[in-house]
Amino acid sequence: MASEGTIRAIERTFRIAEFLGTHGPVGLSAIATGLELPKSTVYRHLRTLEGEGYVTDDEGNYALSLRFLDLGERARGRHSEYRLAAEKVGELADRTAERAQFTIEEHGRAVYVHQQMGANAVRADTYPGKRVPIHTSAAGLAILSHYPRRRIDAIVDRHGLEAMTPRSITDPETLHDRLQRTRERGYSINDQGVIEGLRAIGAPVIGSENTVIGGLSISGPINRIEGQRLDEELPSLLLGATNELELDITYQ
Repeated sequence: MASEGTIRAIERTFRIAEFLGTHGPVGLSAIATGLELPKSTVYRHLRTLEGEGYVTDDEGNYALSLRFLDLGERARGRHSEYRLAAEKVGELADRTAERAQFTIEEHGRAVYVHQQMGANAVRADTYPGKRVPIHTSAAGLAILSHYPRRRIDAIVDRHGLEAMTPRSITDPETLHDRLQRTRERGYSINDQGVIEGLRAIGAPVIGSENTVIGGLSISGPINRIEGQRLDEELPSLLLGATNELELDITYQ
């Protein structure tokens, strides 16, 4: 249902685009059924999207076009600090042989902006542009740890505390306790909160005037991120890279 002050037709267009992003290529009937919209309505939106170059039609199977990739790259490229973060993500992946990410908060969600796979990194369902509940990721927890409580509570009020695994944080007080521990040590630990079997550490990247730009994180299987590596080696590498990135951003 359209919210007050919004345009229903545009909301439907984006619902269709998001459906294609998850399920495409897919036929007209499946889209209409999945979104509970009339086929005639869906067809008009698809024809418009195709005409503007945002959807492809392969004999009745519709999919998003790479024009969305063009827009995403433009959005990411307009921030010079994001380009600098990409270099540190690559360095962390090389030095740890694990998966490294740079993540930001947008509309109360954690959004992966850059990701690099190290030599021993395990593959997971994460990629640049993916959004996840911010409290379920290490970088997201690191970002939240630098926010005032009223802003954290506003995000929780808007999105709730969705569980992605049985180990996700689902209680507000538990979240605030975890954030306080993150502030005290300077980095977060996410123990299988977004993907079972995966552990990660994250640190906030702070810019001028003490504002949060995003978060760097390192993630890997729990059997490799444990013991001294979890307590000392990886935090030292992560905090060092974060400090270097903050200096690069300040004096670019």
